[in-house]
Amino acid sequence: MSRRSKSSMSKKTKVMIGAAAAFFVLAGGGLMLVQQSKAKAANAEVSYKAVKVTEGTVSSTTLLTGQVKALQEQYVYFDSSKGSSAKATVAVGDQITTGQQLVQYDSTTAQATYDTAVRGLNKVGRQIDHLKKYGNLPTTSTTTDDETGEEKTVTQQPTAQQTEDYNQQLQDLNDAYADAQAEVNKAQQTLNETIITSDVSGTVVEVNNDIDPASKNSQTLVHVATEGQLQVKGTLTEYDLANIKTGQNVKIKSKVYPDKEWTGTISYISNYPNQTASSESNGSSNSAASYDYKIDLTGDTANLQQGFTVSVEVVNENKNKLVPVDALVSEGDKKFVWVYDKATKKISKVEVAVGNADASQQEILSGLEVGQTVISNPEKSMKNGEKVDKVTTEDAATTEK
Repeated sequence: MSRRSKSSMSKKTKVMIGAAAAFFVLAGGGLMLVQQSKAKAANAEVSYKAVKVTEGTVSSTTLLTGQVKALQEQYVYFDSSKGSSAKATVAVGDQITTGQQLVQYDSTTAQATYDTAVRGLNKVGRQIDHLKKYGNLPTTSTTTDDETGEEKTVTQQPTAQQTEDYNQQLQDLNDAYADAQAEVNKAQQTLNETIITSDVSGTVVEVNNDIDPASKNSQTLVHVATEGQLQVKGTLTEYDLANIKTGQNVKIKSKVYPDKEWTGTISYISNYPNQTASSESNGSSNSAASYDYKIDLTGDTANLQQGFTVSVEVVNENKNKLVPVDALVSEGDKKFVWVYDKATKKISKVEVAVGNADASQQEILSGLEVGQTVISNPEKSMKNGEKVDKVTTEDAATTEK
């Protein structure tokens, strides 16, 4: 009786378990169908936003620092190679014209060297003149005729050997004269360098006659600068080069006058970097490249003084094709956008080259044309050539159906 009871209970249990399993399978399948239905419904509700490619500028700016300088200025530094002492020949406040003398070095040694070189040149010149006058002339002699007893004058031409010797001597003297002339030219240049003249017209703003010839530091003898004409000079980094070009307008501010603003134009950017060593470690040197720049001031320069340290804001005025930053899709180093064709309602994937960007807009350098339409909210699931039924064009606020 116990065996029959156990067998009967076992069959009931199996039936119950089977029924439960079937229920869960049906319930799970139903849930999956519901979820798929919801997903399809959700997909059907996806609305893509499309915008047209426009032309304009991004609101990015580049900030630089610089110093206000005279439009033209000249610093004359002491140079021991030009003389052991130097004296300024002008005074502070003097009005200077281009070519006017500013500094006189001690010229005693240079003058003596020049005089010696000139004497050497003149000596060789005299030797050449003497050789040409007496070096290869025919010789004459007087003889008496034995039969008549008359005296005869006999002229004898130089022999071939004598002519060859003469030509060689003349060539040697001509070479010596050329060497002597080179020494005179060299001495003349050295003598000329003892006099320093002005490269600019302006006002003498600094004079220093208290020079230490033994010092290894740079020592200014004279500083000449133009008055009333100013410019800004500074350096920019290699990273700024891509965003800054000559001709761009700038805004200039100084902490001295925080409420004032001056304007200018970038007039010069050096093509050659200034190498400034930053650090050395493990035998290697790291350096950052910087490039000199100049700004011509425009408009009123009142209150702006030489020596002011100023901040320079370079406003981006370059026009380019623009799309929303969210429209870009990145794949490695490449950038893409999805172009929407209103006529076919299809999308195509287009590679683009990008420029600067701000918080909302991205510059497109190539790959798109103004007036094309791009999807501003693309999804990873989008496929090239896919037809998109529901697209909202943001510029017209309409829905394509």
